[in-house]
Amino acid sequence: MKQAIALLTFLFLFSPASYTLAHTYYISPKGNDTNPGTSPQTAWRSIEQVNRHRYTSGDTILFEGGNEFRGKLYFHKGNLQNSEAPLVISSFGEGRATIDADTSFGLYAHNVAGMEVRELNFKGSSYKTNSNSSILFYNDLPGDIKLPQVTIDQVEISGFGKSGITIGGGSGNSGFSDVRITNAIVHDIGLEGINTWGAFDQHKKGYAHSNVYVGHCHVYQVYGLPLPEKHSGSGIVLSDVEGGTIEHSVVHSSGLGNTHCGGSVGIWAWDANRIVIQYNEVYNMSAGGGCDGGGFDLDGGVTNSVMQYNYSHDNDGAGFLIAQFEWARPMFNNVIRYNISENDGRKNGYKGITLWVADQHNNGGNRDLLIYNNTIFADKGIAPSGGGVLFKSGEHHGVQFFNNIFYSRNGAPLVETIDTTALDVSFQQNAYYSENGAYTFIWGKKSHTSLEAFRQGTGQETVSGNPTGITANPHLTAPGTLGTIGYPLDWQKLRDRYSLQRKSPLLRKGIAVPVPMPFTSATHDIVGHKLNPTASPDMGAVAYTRPRWLRWLR
Repeated sequence: MKQAIALLTFLFLFSPASYTLAHTYYISPKGNDTNPGTSPQTAWRSIEQVNRHRYTSGDTILFEGGNEFRGKLYFHKGNLQNSEAPLVISSFGEGRATIDADTSFGLYAHNVAGMEVRELNFKGSSYKTNSNSSILFYNDLPGDIKLPQVTIDQVEISGFGKSGITIGGGSGNSGFSDVRITNAIVHDIGLEGINTWGAFDQHKKGYAHSNVYVGHCHVYQVYGLPLPEKHSGSGIVLSDVEGGTIEHSVVHSSGLGNTHCGGSVGIWAWDANRIVIQYNEVYNMSAGGGCDGGGFDLDGGVTNSVMQYNYSHDNDGAGFLIAQFEWARPMFNNVIRYNISENDGRKNGYKGITLWVADQHNNGGNRDLLIYNNTIFADKGIAPSGGGVLFKSGEHHGVQFFNNIFYSRNGAPLVETIDTTALDVSFQQNAYYSENGAYTFIWGKKSHTSLEAFRQGTGQETVSGNPTGITANPHLTAPGTLGTIGYPLDWQKLRDRYSLQRKSPLLRKGIAVPVPMPFTSATHDIVGHKLNPTASPDMGAVAYTRPRWLRWLR
């Protein structure tokens, strides 16, 4: 009998049913901090009481919807015991509750994780008077410790001086794993919208954070700050990450206050491995007083990463940038494919695709980059340098261009290389079209005025002595007329502007591109048309699809 009782006691204490011991705590303007807080009728009143309590596995904290609560949420080892089930922080009743942080942070989690923050608004005093981040998870534990599970979903954030959402690491490779940031609206911020970072070290192995997902987010009016030593005004930035994805998000109208020559950029990654950036739109990014203001970027030390199925337009800087900054870790094995750039490069000499390496301490430059099936369009209204592809420096090794469309109405050079030092680049079977009939290809100090002269002078667009590349009207449906898609994204609008028409000379004229590990061949184009990876594809980002009434014809 005693043994049976002991067994039942063991099962009760250590079975999943023990999660029923978790509590839900309510906070309401009608509450009182002397209450137990365990029901809406016995709710607490203040954030101060929330911070004083100690929480265990599976507890929930709920703020009454439609109300504002002044103060700052602070979680640490003293009031949160990490365990299997997460601590959930959310709203109850009608609508969302708002955390009014004034000049402080909204929620700060120091050396703890296992948390879900859902259906809450966070409001600061303004990006000019608040000098904090809204939601900050920070790990500075010694010993390369990764704290698991951070979920942030359905939040709206505004009025903070630093970042809207930050996942930070301050000691070696200590940081966070299994991070999900979804359905976040972040605006009217000073420094950056959503970002991760760690303790940067050019010589270290590994990364602070792992398995980071950012999806279905809307970031805008990240103003940028006048910081001479740091970029600012960017939308979504992943750094010090092993395995991350940014997708289905929109960033725009940011960077105006930036003064640093190294920002802002809408969506980018640096010092990271295995990053996927896909199905995003970035537009109206400003360089401010600096020199970027671009759409998308794989920056210093990024490896084994891909930018695909993105739409960049009307940005000061490059639509798609590859940059290796000074003192970065080695940068290699990246892919840019099936993207569209419309009217990027409004300032500072940028083009739709731009590549740059710092002139010293560049750790081998930029190596093994594959760029294929992108569509780069420039209209008459943008700077005469915009559109096409630009090498702002040398030290690019093993860079290959296949099946891209470079379409110009502004008479700009379609390909430009400022410095040919240590430049190992190959252009094969790309399409070039200048509406005014004047073609310019600049290679170092020499300018070529036809594709044939470009071949003869550089050896580009040839394979085994045979010419490749096409100069012809690609017959896109309505290039330059798409403008803003907006949040939430309706990707099919791209099909109606950038599809190849039936009479296009680019149909099935592409090269079946061999894709390096760890990537796989693209199975579809930017709007979802299926591709045969072994057949000759259509050129550009949107393949031709026959109208339905034609599909019945044999």
